[in-house]
Amino acid sequence: MIEGLRAEGPVVVVDAGNLFAGKAVIRAEERDQQVAKARLLAQAYALAGVDAMLPGAGDLALGLPTVRELATAHTLPYVAANLECGGERPFPAYLHFERGGQSFTVVGVMGNSQKEPTCHVTEPAAAVRAALEAAPADVVIVLSGQKLQEDEALAAAFPSVSLVVNGQERQQLEQPRALANGGLLLSAGSRGKQLGVMAFTLTPGATVWRDGQVLARLAEQRDSYRTRVAELKKRQADATDDASRARLGKQVSFFDGKLVDLEASLKAAADESGPAHRATNRLVDLGAELADHPATATLVAAAKALIEAAEPVVTESAIAAGPFAGSSACTGCHADQAKQWGGTAHASAWATLVKTNNERDRACFSCHVTGALHPDGPKDPGAVAGLESVGCEACHGPGKAHVANPPTVEMIAKPAAELCAGCHDGKQDGGRFDPASYLPQVVH
Repeated sequence: MIEGLRAEGPVVVVDAGNLFAGKAVIRAEERDQQVAKARLLAQAYALAGVDAMLPGAGDLALGLPTVRELATAHTLPYVAANLECGGERPFPAYLHFERGGQSFTVVGVMGNSQKEPTCHVTEPAAAVRAALEAAPADVVIVLSGQKLQEDEALAAAFPSVSLVVNGQERQQLEQPRALANGGLLLSAGSRGKQLGVMAFTLTPGATVWRDGQVLARLAEQRDSYRTRVAELKKRQADATDDASRARLGKQVSFFDGKLVDLEASLKAAADESGPAHRATNRLVDLGAELADHPATATLVAAAKALIEAAEPVVTESAIAAGPFAGSSACTGCHADQAKQWGGTAHASAWATLVKTNNERDRACFSCHVTGALHPDGPKDPGAVAGLESVGCEACHGPGKAHVANPPTVEMIAKPAAELCAGCHDGKQDGGRFDPASYLPQVVH
């Protein structure tokens, strides 16, 4: 629950899955912590109130009995029309309710990524059809654990589907995607770092939904391109050689073409006729600038304390055994490189976990210490002494043998960008990693 987010009029809260975990398989050593986090999230959702939830593949990774126990204990309103476990449907196919004088039907549709051995998903169309026939509504919402293209195909078959909310794909759709049936596709991404907030107005007689911000967005993009063209033309006029003028001329032509397309899109959007439901959508960053709900913050603090208390504390140095020497062993011969590293975010990676009391979190620690992704590196968040933060050996490989005999044991001089992908995998880093811009910051 987040303080500072308020809405005018009736509110419907939905969750499209993977609340408890972001992956379909949880390692045995991670399970206890994931269950503790799941209990925290279930308690928080019970405090905040939620109208419908999809049990995603990451939720079922805890096992169906655990999910059902949490759902019962905290009255979590799961829906899953095409999920069968042990010959029965463990959750209702849909929920139907009234809110603010409008009727809502929320249907859950699972994708094929779930790995719970007692469960399987069936073809969704028949299940969705049965739900919609049983509970027609002013607004029909599908909570989806499918791929986006599967959502588009499903919506095309059902004209009455108003909104599809995808919780499986990483893509963040602040601008809703128009569906072939006249509805809208929404997604806040799969990392839980943003909250989708959509406001809408129903129009009598309308059968389609339109993005109420499309004109403003297109106009903003058009103005940006116009500014870009003006800048390029000035640079072209000031260029002192033919090659530069020709290159800048090509860029001007490219953006001129984009402007023609944007003007056509603006005209088409402005000329849209007929009644339409209007929606405006935004993605709210769930960062430190938003104050936490006090009761939920208390739950979070208690959960962190529980996780820390449950983790074993190992006093032996992580470099006493194994092939890693620790970054301090490198500074004698590589002082300049060590100084440059000391000014990077890698050098303070462990401190960022300590600051938020997450250093015992098994989902976090491996990307904030040296060697945790190596077969012979630390595997326990309580046994990282000497290898805290992302040090020299995280990129250049284990160095104990090199320290003992530098002339004969070589290190990795120029690590490949692929090595970074263990942590900068597009998911844990929110898709921000760009080798071309990131690597120059750590090269020494």
